[in-house]
Amino acid sequence: MRKDELKQLLQKYQNGTLSKEEEQKIEELLESFDAYNEFLNETLHDEGLKEADLAKMMKKAQQKFFFRNTLLVLSLILVIVPLLTMFTFVYYGWGREHNRGNEFIETTRTVSEMTVPNVYVDYDTVDDEIKPFTMTVTTDKYKLINDKKSYIGKDTYKLFLNDVFAKESNYRAIGYSIHHIGINFIHPKAKYFLPDERTKIKSLPGDWPIEIYISLDRTYSLKEINEKFKGYNMTWLALDTGVEEQMRNDLDFIQTPAIGFPYKKVHVDSIFNRSFTDYEEVVKGLELLNKNEKWATQLTEYKDLKMAERLKWVKKHKELKVYGIAITGTAEDVLSLEKMKEVNVIRLGQINLP
Repeated sequence: MRKDELKQLLQKYQNGTLSKEEEQKIEELLESFDAYNEFLNETLHDEGLKEADLAKMMKKAQQKFFFRNTLLVLSLILVIVPLLTMFTFVYYGWGREHNRGNEFIETTRTVSEMTVPNVYVDYDTVDDEIKPFTMTVTTDKYKLINDKKSYIGKDTYKLFLNDVFAKESNYRAIGYSIHHIGINFIHPKAKYFLPDERTKIKSLPGDWPIEIYISLDRTYSLKEINEKFKGYNMTWLALDTGVEEQMRNDLDFIQTPAIGFPYKKVHVDSIFNRSFTDYEEVVKGLELLNKNEKWATQLTEYKDLKMAERLKWVKKHKELKVYGIAITGTAEDVLSLEKMKEVNVIRLGQINLP
């Protein structure tokens, strides 16, 4: 009890304004003071202590009391922190390969590959750190430029138990903000105007490596995409999931991302040999994001991923339909696309200075 609080209670006790319970506590406290004073007087009388000596004894007693309490607090910390850390390890690690921690890491990989064109998580360098009630996951991100991995930077995600409470990025100029969102693709049936950027591309030196996003005049099967765009360095395919043609305004695109999947598998052994039986692979990814939609939403800038609706639509149609393609190459190479009737809108993405 602080000194000022004790003074107030004593004043109320003197005035008779305390409750019975408060009066009892004060009287017990005063009795303890009487016993303590009696002990000091007896000690002073028996040992002939001077007031200066008594003050030293009191100071020493206070120091011992402080030291003992400090040791007690430190002991509690040394015991509790390891216990909390152990609890957190169990929380994220229970279930072996299918534990919560691994599922979160897999969700970060899947949401990156399915919502951001041609951006991958380097699984070999994923780092995680466990502290009481928290897990921090750091991922290296890269793009495929002309079939070679091009490092982008790091993204760090921080979990407090089951919630992502922070996202950090060392390569995004304004971090995970809605102002970072670009509209790259437009569905052929959507009532929205997306400006074409061919003029920008033509103004670049022909040998500059660039990334572009093309929106098609209709939806195409994977087989058709492979035939019509053979020879182009495709990296990512925008998938029709039933919600894209409903997009009407900027707010729709800020709220809900385009969904797609990598055209080329990341593994080196299969990068040039992607089979066109990706339906089950895409469904598996959509199922994971639907199951962990809370995480998936927190890991992006978007607020409404519409995963349940998209998964239901894709399962119903039992075939993947593509309405947009991400392509890398030189400015001269990709400009040849404007001659193709299948190409509706061309948007300029990342410019990779030679």
